[in-house]
Amino acid sequence: MYQNVIHSVVNVSVAIGMRGSGTGSGFVIDTEGHIVTNNHVVEDATYIEVSFVDGTILEASLVGRDPDSDLAVIKVDSTKIDLQPVTFADSDQVFIGQQTLAIGSPFNQDFTLTTGIVSALDRSLQNDNDFSIPALIQTDAAINPGNSGGPLLDMEGQVIGVNTAILSDTNSGSGVGFSIPSNTVRRVVPYLISTGEYQHTWLGISGTTL
Repeated sequence: MYQNVIHSVVNVSVAIGMRGSGTGSGFVIDTEGHIVTNNHVVEDATYIEVSFVDGTILEASLVGRDPDSDLAVIKVDSTKIDLQPVTFADSDQVFIGQQTLAIGSPFNQDFTLTTGIVSALDRSLQNDNDFSIPALIQTDAAINPGNSGGPLLDMEGQVIGVNTAILSDTNSGSGVGFSIPSNTVRRVVPYLISTGEYQHTWLGISGTTL
């Protein structure tokens, strides 16, 4: 399964003006060169570069991003490499206890595979803009800095989520990682490709528990 999927996964390196650099992960979704990653990986980037497992390194351009779902799409020149898109699974069918695999580049260790299970469903995490990302998949597959934007896979190698965050006091894997469901990706990404953004519906009230 790893050998079948790894050619679809990329390491994402970014330059952030005078502030330095950053890394993350991503995966190819079509033969036109579109790659999905996290918004927080590329949002401040002045230069984006992706590397494939065969050693190919290509410059990428930002196509669109959505801070509210923490998703972004970048694009490479599809004539420079034989692109192999991933296959998406229906994340509504994901269940607690299901085996999972994550591929990414934690701590700059490119194309690392970690395994675990789905620990919980329907988690939510608050964004910097005070909105929450809903319906997240929680997994205990090791996710660390650099895994962001990489795929969470089922045992058939199909994408069930995009690894996006961890809960940890040490900023390293503690068995509590979160992935954006594949169905959210399939809903948001077409808009990012066509218009560069995604318009969320929202209600102008806040609530509290009584």
